[in-house]
Amino acid sequence: MKFKKVIYPIVLITWMIVIFLFSNQNAIKSQSTSDQVASKIIDTVTTVLKQPITKKQKNNLIEDTRILVRKTAHFTLYFILGIFMYLTLDSYSIPKPLLYGILFCFLYAISDEIHQLFLAGRTAKIVDILIDTTGASIGNFLIYKIKK
Repeated sequence: MKFKKVIYPIVLITWMIVIFLFSNQNAIKSQSTSDQVASKIIDTVTTVLKQPITKKQKNNLIEDTRILVRKTAHFTLYFILGIFMYLTLDSYSIPKPLLYGILFCFLYAISDEIHQLFLAGRTAKIVDILIDTTGASIGNFLIYKIKK
């Protein structure tokens, strides 16, 4: 199917650019993005539960959940990358798309963390590479199982 051979790589590359753009944020912008996500989650939960909280309580919750939001973002971004990677490799009938998909995502996660070393206030963390690779592996494996 020629359509898949064109669309899947375009979607894959677009998603890799999305990951790159998130990684390209300096530390202040990156934290601000995470805090905005946490704030929206807190607002939604307090609205659904009908439990109003003070601004101070909300700020404390944002600080307390920041690491969880950031690590969940890592996992989710790479989970989706894993899905797109497998679909792209499989559409080209690459042998062992599961293995190569996970390997490529792992290498991309490493390059992503190295890239962050060159940004103000950012660091490279092995734990992030592990989270990224875990997300990508599960994404790859999920699509592999669905297609089998």
